Amino acid sequence: MPRSFVIAKNPDSDSRLPYLLRLPLPEGDLVLATRGRFPADRDLFCYQLEGWPEGAQELEVLPVVRLARRGKSVELVLDRPRLRRSLFVWTQSRGRTLIFWRSQRSMHSTRPGVRIPGARALDRGLVIAVDARERYGWKFEGKAVALERRQLPAGDYGLIEGGRLVAVVERKSVPDLSQSLQDGSLQLALAELAAVPHAALVVEGRLSELLRLGQERKVRDGWLLSIVAALQVQEPSVSWMFCEHRKIAEDFAFRFLSAAGRQHHELPQGPDGPEVAATPPRLLDRDARRALLLAALKSRPLLTAKEAAQLCGVSQVTAGQDLLRLVAQGLASAEGGRRTRRYRLVSAE
Repeated sequence: MPRSFVIAKNPDSDSRLPYLLRLPLPEGDLVLATRGRFPADRDLFCYQLEGWPEGAQELEVLPVVRLARRGKSVELVLDRPRLRRSLFVWTQSRGRTLIFWRSQRSMHSTRPGVRIPGARALDRGLVIAVDARERYGWKFEGKAVALERRQLPAGDYGLIEGGRLVAVVERKSVPDLSQSLQDGSLQLALAELAAVPHAALVVEGRLSELLRLGQERKVRDGWLLSIVAALQVQEPSVSWMFCEHRKIAEDFAFRFLSAAGRQHHELPQGPDGPEVAATPPRLLDRDARRALLLAALKSRPLLTAKEAAQLCGVSQVTAGQDLLRLVAQGLASAEGGRRTRRYRLVSAE
């Protein structure tokens, strides 16, 4: 059944708020009393009622095109040619919660409901989880951020609340983006990002640089643009941001995660994200990785660098170096070429 916004006459003749509004929120109808039928030129104060009173005479029943929360506000778009857009804003004054109904005209001048995350991010501080496989990553220097290395189910930088990933950023350089577009791996990565309530793909470079690199690799501009457009249409919940250089990309990622964290705390009823291990797998030091690899070599006949990387929570390059150290120490032997190399235990320590 389609949702409708109802304007009615207040049956309480003693009230100075002659009109009633019924706003169909997802968690239930919100009933408000107010002074006018629409805030054409000025904001209208609204008083919240416990329920819809008996004897209220409906004046207008309007289909709702869009009803969405924006921080501590609700955006309403009605199906009619004029006076379509409005905003209900919750604010605090002297310890009281006040509700105002604002029109599109006042929205243009005051921009209500838009929260701009400051440098301190969340009031309680921002903890950004960095994927264990991320190399030469952002440091977020000069910002109130604590970094926590752990394995993420999607993306490179994430925000974890209640054991779930609620926001994530995938970092790409222009060469990396070009390669992943051509080999099809980006499509799979975007599908993983789309499972997170708030997700962004942040590119360290301009779109023009991507096209120029494609020309050097004999890839037509039209083909690359078509793939970029098709992937954005396929996963519309993932935001794309091309930044001129690494510094801007890092700054945008911080502000994206900060804004997502604020909205998550204000609107806890949002969709859940992928589960994350309750105890984050910290990066192991070299000695701990060495002991773990020796134990793995004892329990299986062969071990690859990829399997070692997943086991230790490090990059495949680091895992390969750890295995080569075991070979140099005479504890393991290597078989096969560079790309297919496998390792076998020679002797116990």
